[in-house]
Amino acid sequence: MSDIDPHAGEGIESAGAPAMATDRVLVLLHGRGDSPAGILRLVDDIYERGVRYLAPAAAGRVWYPGELTEPVTDRRQAYLDSAFGQVERALAEARSIGVDPEDVVLAGFSQGASVATEFATRRPRRYGGLVALAGGLLGPTDELGPRAGSLDGTPAVCGVGGDDPHVSVEHAEATAAALSQMDADASAETYQGVGHAIGDGGVETLRRLTRRD
Repeated sequence: MSDIDPHAGEGIESAGAPAMATDRVLVLLHGRGDSPAGILRLVDDIYERGVRYLAPAAAGRVWYPGELTEPVTDRRQAYLDSAFGQVERALAEARSIGVDPEDVVLAGFSQGASVATEFATRRPRRYGGLVALAGGLLGPTDELGPRAGSLDGTPAVCGVGGDDPHVSVEHAEATAAALSQMDADASAETYQGVGHAIGDGGVETLRRLTRRD
């Protein structure tokens, strides 16, 4: 593992629809200490026909050093750039089976949620959706704001437990506000009694943004 590109060479696991039957993709980014296999257990609860689920891996099960509200240092940015490479590989895999970014939902939990939101705001365009559960943009809550570019109506939800000991409701709301200022159709959701975890509310959010009505 290189400090310059720590996630290089890590794999991407998949589940759900076979390539020939796929018309949507959900990229699932695991949290710190978890793995692709761990987050893919969600598929039992969120399965939808025609959806392929792609779960990139982080080296050492950690996407980046530091906590959510710490400033982004040069070293932390190097880890993020490497994580973005994993998301790009997932998008390339989606394209290889005929699914464009407009039909790809980027989603993550905890550190994975931060990778998803940082990726979308640094590579803004229309995505199929963005779901950040128990995470959000990196940096002090009162300093979060939009970046240049437009998310062009991307549906986005920032969900957090009302009793989450690591991520505040205010941080989720500030992240959603920044996404809205980048033209996303963004909202913040608070789930009661789940702590720092994915509960029924988060599962329903993932299903709602992935479902093709």
